Amino acid sequence: MTLKVMLADDELLVRLGIKSLIEWDKHGFSFIGDAPDGIKALELMEEEVPDILLTDIIMPRMDGLELIETAKKRYPDMLFIVLSSHNQFDYVRKAMKMGVEDYILKTSLKPTELLQILTEASQKIEKNREYTLPDTSASEQRYSRKELLSSKVREGLQTPFPVGGEVNWQEEEDLPPGSFMLIMQPRLLREGVEELSAMRMLTHLFQSELGEQLVCSPIEMEGREIVLLVAERDPAVVTELLIGASSRMLGIALNVGVSGSIEAWRDIGFAYNQAKDMLNENRIKETAREDIKRLLEFMKENYAKDISLKTAADIINMSESYLSFIFKKETGTGFTDYLNNLRVDKAAHYLMNSQMPIYEIAMEVGYENINYFGRIFKKIKGVSPQKYRAQYK
Repeated sequence: MTLKVMLADDELLVRLGIKSLIEWDKHGFSFIGDAPDGIKALELMEEEVPDILLTDIIMPRMDGLELIETAKKRYPDMLFIVLSSHNQFDYVRKAMKMGVEDYILKTSLKPTELLQILTEASQKIEKNREYTLPDTSASEQRYSRKELLSSKVREGLQTPFPVGGEVNWQEEEDLPPGSFMLIMQPRLLREGVEELSAMRMLTHLFQSELGEQLVCSPIEMEGREIVLLVAERDPAVVTELLIGASSRMLGIALNVGVSGSIEAWRDIGFAYNQAKDMLNENRIKETAREDIKRLLEFMKENYAKDISLKTAADIINMSESYLSFIFKKETGTGFTDYLNNLRVDKAAHYLMNSQMPIYEIAMEVGYENINYFGRIFKKIKGVSPQKYRAQYK
């Protein structure tokens, strides 16, 4: 049984932090939304009712106590957990008298503590519920429409375009006008920030900033990429908004790729390739170090040659270990992954636009072993070179 959790807190960084604190799905929870105040939380509940509400006490427009009182009347089975600060114990006592399950100090919140309190609440819900579940499928209980659509887009991006028979877009509504795709990739992380935590926080930040203008939920791809499908906004404005918010709130610098306008679902694969090309170009432009920029230009022109980490280190007069560290710091990608992506992108171009045999394409882009080439290609593109070519013909 998957339980739905909602969060109300007026501090955006607190909301981002809590959403990123645990892997919700892994532990049997679905995070269905967050709100900056009680009024917005009640509006969200009209669309989807949570089983558990995490709520701050002091919020504008409608505080946590009034939110709890109102929500208990409307949704008597909902459980409440209060988020408090050290100076709010009088409010916490009032909340406890209203029947909340527990409270957590925001200043010292740990993943294990939050998970323990949520687990205890879920056990109480299970005891109180009847044995029969509502007549809905498991996926409908667990995912919102945007999340289901996100899974479908991910599947589509892992299949060459034009879309083959496996991805059926006919049942989906038309794409909103002015839709476009963004690929966001963290370039520089604040010291001490773990990569997995950074990706979660970025995903939640993008959702908070764009809201209903996201056509589907953000999609995490290989290579620390977050794919966003956005509607009815100026791409330049959205890009500036997200880069600024990420830097200001999370201390994370971003590389960005933007597609052109997408007219139909069948075109999202082409849009992804467009955005990916721009992302690769921008990674070179935005690299702060001239030596790394010079190396990236060399790799772009000589990707088919035998370029080892040692060769690259010799080119810019740097030790291999330090190059490995500084390359990932500057580009957001490891040296070998970066080179493989360059080669596979070029191979994909040959597969679409030439009749060259696959073994010749492998040699042309720098792979002597065709089996190794096939494994790398499938890891990056999601399908074999043969299937990739077949679905373009």
